[in-house]
Amino acid sequence: MRPIHAPPKPRRRYRPCAVNYAKNCADERCEGCARGSFTQEIIDDSAKNDYDNGKYISEMRNHATLPKNDKPIDITQIAQALGVSNTTVSRAISGNGRISAATRQRVLDYVKAHNYTPSMMARGLVKRCSYNISLVISTQFSDFELPFLRKVMRSVYQVAGDSDYDVLLTLVGENETRPVERLLDNRKIDGLILTRTLERDPLIPLLKARKVPFVAIGQPEDDQVLSVDHDQVGGCREMTSLLLMKGMKHIALLGGSMLYTVNQSRLEGFRQAYVKMGQKIDENLLFLELESDDLRMEAVQQAVERGADCILCMDERLAQLTLNMLKQLNLRVPQDIRLASLYDNENLVNTVPPISAVQFNADILGLKATQQLLCALQGQPVETRMELGYQVSLRESTQT
Repeated sequence: MRPIHAPPKPRRRYRPCAVNYAKNCADERCEGCARGSFTQEIIDDSAKNDYDNGKYISEMRNHATLPKNDKPIDITQIAQALGVSNTTVSRAISGNGRISAATRQRVLDYVKAHNYTPSMMARGLVKRCSYNISLVISTQFSDFELPFLRKVMRSVYQVAGDSDYDVLLTLVGENETRPVERLLDNRKIDGLILTRTLERDPLIPLLKARKVPFVAIGQPEDDQVLSVDHDQVGGCREMTSLLLMKGMKHIALLGGSMLYTVNQSRLEGFRQAYVKMGQKIDENLLFLELESDDLRMEAVQQAVERGADCILCMDERLAQLTLNMLKQLNLRVPQDIRLASLYDNENLVNTVPPISAVQFNADILGLKATQQLLCALQGQPVETRMELGYQVSLRESTQT
């Protein structure tokens, strides 16, 4: 007797999903199914082809409760609702083009009522801009260890973001222009901020020839270039004058590359102080172009050997290295030799002893540079050369 086989059990399947209706959806996370639009249905193999061929797709579209569309309205929807063309809506929103005042107001009222916000891409296409600016940084500082640079960057990002601009970091070498040229060729930026300014910066003639708005942080040779900087000459002149008045006659000056205008300004302030005080600089105590730690440590040792009673450093990192080197030489600060810096940061306040320094506000510098650039991009009048103040802080390292 042949066994009687039970009919095959129908397999449990899901109806096609209204969101992913091209396939049978069994995903509980699916937005369409999670809203309770679908239930399991028992089907047998004979119906398989019907489902695969999409027989029920239109049925499911008709009966399913589709997820609510939370996307903002677009120009086409506004035009259809008001019975006008897309061009009319675009002109009303942008403020460009000839349309009646009544139509413009009707569009703007509808836009306001429906919380329409044009995308940055759309705005960029209308105004032919990218809403990007470039922050150009020397590869020498690409490790971003300098607190000053980090504060400038933070301020630039914040001010630019408040005006709906994004900031692109661009690293360039001392005589390099190609990274910036590439951005300009691809129309990725509307303007630039140069955080480093060289004596003969190759980027400046390039940007002027391209007629691209830019702001230089520093003192470029061309006085028609938009620039912002602290009064480096004044700050360094005041610090040096105070040291001379405190009885220090043999001040060693340590600094980096003279290609940078900031270092040139600090050297000028140093020289002006000696002229002001009627004293003569000991040229044997000038140690410049110190671009490696080995050169810096060697300079400290030579300054001590040549009888310096104070070491004045052009930046805070050099001041910290000098303090460590003096300790290795078993010299006490300020008992045996004094130490000061032409730029201040939090680290110099917390050293032992705290180091005298000139304070410059990096946050304000970044803010002013970005405001200058944004004004230039919007065709507003802007001050060509902006000079910010400083403060000299005398601490334990220069006590006599």
